Amino acid sequence: MSPSPPWSDGSPGPRQLHFERLAASYHAARPPYPAALFDRLLAERVIGPGVRVLEVGAGSGEATGDLLARGCDVVAVEPGPRLGQRLSLAHPGVRVLGGRLEDVALPDAAFDAVVAATSMHWVDLGVALPRLHAALRERGLLAVWRTVFGDPRVQTEFRRRVLEIVARRDEGIRDEDVVDPRPTVPELSAGGFFRHRGSWQWPWHVDLDPGQIRRLFETFSNWRPDEVDAAEAAAAEVGPVVREHYVTILHVLERTPGPTRPS
Repeated sequence: MSPSPPWSDGSPGPRQLHFERLAASYHAARPPYPAALFDRLLAERVIGPGVRVLEVGAGSGEATGDLLARGCDVVAVEPGPRLGQRLSLAHPGVRVLGGRLEDVALPDAAFDAVVAATSMHWVDLGVALPRLHAALRERGLLAVWRTVFGDPRVQTEFRRRVLEIVARRDEGIRDEDVVDPRPTVPELSAGGFFRHRGSWQWPWHVDLDPGQIRRLFETFSNWRPDEVDAAEAAAAEVGPVVREHYVTILHVLERTPGPTRPS
């Protein structure tokens, strides 16, 4: 089982504090998820017309609109009040549960699927997985995806400079720099609540100017303001536009009848 986040006692955590400060600009700063991701979710029957979906950490609706466009009935969990307010304004038909996944009241066997778009790494899985298991109907699905900003398999001058910025940190380059971002399949399968059904990934690219680089990197909670300044400056020196290569990774799991107990 993955370690519990340090704010699992209910105190405001870095996600809530950081992203709440960026509530007004977060949606515009983040590139959209690739359309192929939602095509795969549709093919796997995670989403679709009439599917009741619980969205974890919906933010201001970065994935919500795509879920609604494919006919889903969405209930969203979002701990940030400002983000939740923006989500409600953008998508009035979505019921927003304000609070952390670990704390909000969830009905039993009420959902066909749970989706988490770049949010599940902030969750205490030891608490969340059994709660999601209870909230899902029999053979319900859990879909977790995350974008790696900077595909390490593609080398560019701008990315070389980004790695130099990160390498100056005391803790060095973090795990997020490899194409196996948390939570991993073993973490999501821990406890026997879910079994792995399949994983997919989509490399893609986007062209960004220095201002767009600044706004995007400001959304990264592990980047300090001086590091964001340095990334913007690097983009300006390499630019005027830099081509960023990203990869989005999706894991789909199926609800099991329940944890296997030793005989």
